[in-house]
Amino acid sequence: MPDRLNVSKSLEIWSRAEALIAGGSQTNSKRPSAYAPGAYPIYADRSQGCRLWDVDGNEYVDYVLGLGPITLGYCYPAVDEAIREQLGKGIVWGLLSPLEVECAELLTEMVPCCEMVRYLKGGAEVTTAAARIARAYTGRELILNSGYRGWADVWSAAHEPPLGRGIPECLRALVKSFPRDDLNVLEDLLKKWGNKVAAVFVDEAGGSEAPREVVQGRRELCDKYGVLLVYDEIVSGFRMAPGGAQEYYGVTPDLACFAKGIANGMPLAAVCGKREVMQLAKDLLISITYGGEALSLAAAVACMKEYRARPVHDTIRATGQKLVDGFNALGEKHGVPFCASGPVMMSAQRFAYDDAKLNEDCWTLLLQEMAKRGVLIRRGGLLFITFSHDDAAVAQTLTALDESLAVVREATDSGDMAKHLDTGDVQQSFRRF
Repeated sequence: MPDRLNVSKSLEIWSRAEALIAGGSQTNSKRPSAYAPGAYPIYADRSQGCRLWDVDGNEYVDYVLGLGPITLGYCYPAVDEAIREQLGKGIVWGLLSPLEVECAELLTEMVPCCEMVRYLKGGAEVTTAAARIARAYTGRELILNSGYRGWADVWSAAHEPPLGRGIPECLRALVKSFPRDDLNVLEDLLKKWGNKVAAVFVDEAGGSEAPREVVQGRRELCDKYGVLLVYDEIVSGFRMAPGGAQEYYGVTPDLACFAKGIANGMPLAAVCGKREVMQLAKDLLISITYGGEALSLAAAVACMKEYRARPVHDTIRATGQKLVDGFNALGEKHGVPFCASGPVMMSAQRFAYDDAKLNEDCWTLLLQEMAKRGVLIRRGGLLFITFSHDDAAVAQTLTALDESLAVVREATDSGDMAKHLDTGDVQQSFRRF
């Protein structure tokens, strides 16, 4: 193992990017400053299964997985074959693609709330479309929201500067936040604003699982006050269960938003829900040139067929359990307050020192040491797992974590963290949860 990971080509490309691309990246959470700058790869070259190779030729077991879209594995044969076959026919036309219908039929069969669907391209688009549909259906404007729904104005209005800059002040009164697992707060808001509330938006399983009684209670409160319940399934969809968190919990929302795992990395998103609500979208201004883009639809169809034909979700759950158990055992072994929790299909990791700066430095050091040993994880983010993560990948991951936590313990005991770090400045990335 090298003393320092070679990421020289990544750094050279990044220096060019900073001069040409605002922020250097199209995604805030992919900026090098969110990881271990100078000691963690920046640019990917290729990938296969659960593994990724960077532009400097280093190989990794990857758990970041594009921030969640990869569920089956990189270059998964059935999906890639479907894309190649469709590429030979065309990508997008002035006519509709029959894949729009085939994909919708599969969604209605798999997702409990789905009776009608509309396609878009990203998470912010579908959550924004869902907000518009909910407002049109109820004739109300206020939205109660728990969690991150994307960058669009309807959601960014809840943020203070600097994230909230550029948002019209008039929108800030139209979205109110609430803590996900506190039904008392939600009911207080519904009592106060109920006749103005169009919908409650929530992600039931991001970073931690909402208690089942809370999930059921939230459905009952929405019914009691005549408010639509909307699930953000962008992360949980096709990962927690074939039908998402709503299948996992056995609670059906009125609308749901999907992206990421719907097409194993191809850009596709869908808002779906009960017919009486969704049919209003026919007359609303929700339109996109690429909604019927056929490569992504072909990928989604292939994914859903794989989800139904193979033990994808049982495998992801079993692999996730091995990793959660292993991570927690290794934290205890090294006397480091490092643990994994939440849904094992996408668990969250954290350091629990009382000192916030020490937690940040420990994360930077852990990312550095794991990358050096050929494993990519994300600072405080979710540990995504694919159907392609095998026993060899799990073994490599746990060995890397064992050795890396030993370095973390040595650094914290010495009181000289800087001596162990090979990195530049670190900035906390904007995280979903």
